[in-house]
Amino acid sequence: MYLGELRAVPFLQHNGNFCPCAGLASPVRLNHLPDLGTLVSMSAPLTASNVLQESFIKLEQAEQFRKLGKLDRARAICESLVRQFPDYMGALHTLGLIYADKNNYQRAFDLLARAAMLNPRSWTTLTALSGVCLRLGAPEMAAQTLEQARAIKPQDANILVTLGEIYLEEREYELARDAYHQAMALEQNLTPAAFGFGTSCSQLGEYAKAAEVFEGLIKRGMPFLDPIMMLAGLPKSLVKIDLLSQLDKVVKSPNEDKTEFENSVAFARAVALDRADRYAEAWEHLVRANQTLFLNMKEELREEAETQRASLAWLRVNSVRTADTKRSDSGQPISLFILGPSRSGKTSMEQLVSALQGVKRGYENPNVENAVRRAMQTAGLLTSNRFENLPAQLYALCRDIYFEELARRAGSAKVFTNTHPGRIIDAAYIASAFPNVRFICVRRELEDNILRIYMRKYKRGNAYAYDPKSTRDYVVWYNQMIDLLVEKLPNVRVMQYEDMIAEPAAALRTVAELCDLPMTDKPLPTVGDDRGCAEPYREFMAAALAG
Repeated sequence: MYLGELRAVPFLQHNGNFCPCAGLASPVRLNHLPDLGTLVSMSAPLTASNVLQESFIKLEQAEQFRKLGKLDRARAICESLVRQFPDYMGALHTLGLIYADKNNYQRAFDLLARAAMLNPRSWTTLTALSGVCLRLGAPEMAAQTLEQARAIKPQDANILVTLGEIYLEEREYELARDAYHQAMALEQNLTPAAFGFGTSCSQLGEYAKAAEVFEGLIKRGMPFLDPIMMLAGLPKSLVKIDLLSQLDKVVKSPNEDKTEFENSVAFARAVALDRADRYAEAWEHLVRANQTLFLNMKEELREEAETQRASLAWLRVNSVRTADTKRSDSGQPISLFILGPSRSGKTSMEQLVSALQGVKRGYENPNVENAVRRAMQTAGLLTSNRFENLPAQLYALCRDIYFEELARRAGSAKVFTNTHPGRIIDAAYIASAFPNVRFICVRRELEDNILRIYMRKYKRGNAYAYDPKSTRDYVVWYNQMIDLLVEKLPNVRVMQYEDMIAEPAAALRTVAELCDLPMTDKPLPTVGDDRGCAEPYREFMAAALAG
């Protein structure tokens, strides 16, 4: 997939309410207050001076402004209501949603938590609070909060959509797909559910189903960029819609930043032009789109480069002692880390490995960083996700936490994979702390690797990706780290992407032997062939790398 992980997704119109379709605040029908006519019929005759009526009308006005994207006007109304009535639960709820729309998730959390405190039975508030927890990087808290909402409203499509978001964030793609499918069964035209279902199918390699879903959204009149971006990441043969013509029709959602929107369109247009074999035009769009991001990420790039230099220097001078497998650990699944630079073919390797009996795909799961973070928190230390910051005295605790999550995710599988490219920095520490660890390292032809990174807009991080020279430095550094891992660790195998595509059975046999698994005699899954993708761009790339 060229564009890879979905960017921050705009709010979509659904049943008169704006809903996020992936990764934002909870997609709920917003206030769920009775309409004014119902409220009037439930109370004594209302007059203009009636506080109950006036406050409700103001809240309705705020909600209408929120739907129109006039967030400051909506915020001013709600803040006035909260100043006047500090325990006005409906105003706190809507104000929390307004701050979520403004991407101020900490403030949104504070407001929604207070609203939930005032009314713990409001499943809409709990669902919104769950979505905000997810955006604050707390998926477990999001799941716990959502379970409270599900206990109150077990068959609600919006709750199921938020559950799908949590599973997506945790890389539990099968569970995400099922949650979205259940939501679609309850509410056929729920756009966020359809989008999430297509995203999950794409991650699972169910590309034909994903293409059908995204094209269906476009045919239904969805005017936003995201389904086009997702289609651009699917195999070309499965996409029936003309992406270039569709890009001319997309519009910016009400709360989306104009510069961010235009930059995303430029990336999508470059991929569409590449697919149309219009390489010179594609390169022009890529250069403009990448330069915009690169100028804003120089400090982040400097920090990334320093981390890379330090990790390479450490691995060069330190020996690595691998963890012993104790009797109590012998029943644990093998953790198979498939490492390689971004866009090097790790997902293709994982898809191939999944053909072996006893293997469960873990994708880019967060098991390692979760274990490190929780071990440090349990010990009362400052929180960090970096294994290098974990004192050796806490390795046993970290291992126990890791095994607990591994057992939950792997189930009965003998081998559980992880394709997170950032684990290259942790690999030596992982081998020292955890038993039953194996590594497959994937390399790719340098120019092909650079191009595919340069064509991708990342959801976060990866500051090196927006400049060809920085991208080259990153790939070279990563391959140097692989060379050192081969030198330092026993259970490491290196796979060339081009060889894997040419002889998949030989590549799979190497993995089977490494993990003590029988070789399969079943037909192997078809993985995409992206060899030689940089050939039409070699002249452009040479000039960029030499400049």
